[in-house]
Amino acid sequence: MTQQTTSSAVTSIRIAASKADVWQKVGFYEHVKKQASWLLRLSLPVPQEVEGKYAAVGDTCRCKYSDGGYLTKRITNIVDQHRIEFEIIEQSIRYQHTIKLRGGYIEVEQLDGEHSIVNMVTYYENRIFPRRISSYFIEKVIKTMHQFVIGDMQLQLENRVQGNSAGMVNG
Repeated sequence: MTQQTTSSAVTSIRIAASKADVWQKVGFYEHVKKQASWLLRLSLPVPQEVEGKYAAVGDTCRCKYSDGGYLTKRITNIVDQHRIEFEIIEQSIRYQHTIKLRGGYIEVEQLDGEHSIVNMVTYYENRIFPRRISSYFIEKVIKTMHQFVIGDMQLQLENRVQGNSAGMVNG
């Protein structure tokens, strides 16, 4: 029997917004409305339908993907305005037998009054040999997904600021 080891992909990105503002925009890949990059569309199934919520410990969020599969997350811990942790409790997407997603977290840290850091971590088991080579590509795709999600959070914050500025000029 082969021993499975859990690996992690970690992404940290600085956002020009306060921790409280960033926390209001925290979400997952399946909640992003804009089209993903060609790398993500080629590598990952595209989210189609989302049901459930992720506001409290025990909440589940189930997403149907373009390949007909599902991924269900359960919230395992929330530290308000700081960290949301989750585990994967259902996975039937196309690569379920080669890459087993385990869970992860999103964390927001305050740098100063105007900047925060968003850390995203995804835990997974790589069942593709040779592991050293396949892990490089798996981590690249996961980090690209993290950047996509954090980029969407940042865009929402920028749009909100622009909307407020426009309102003050016109108001």
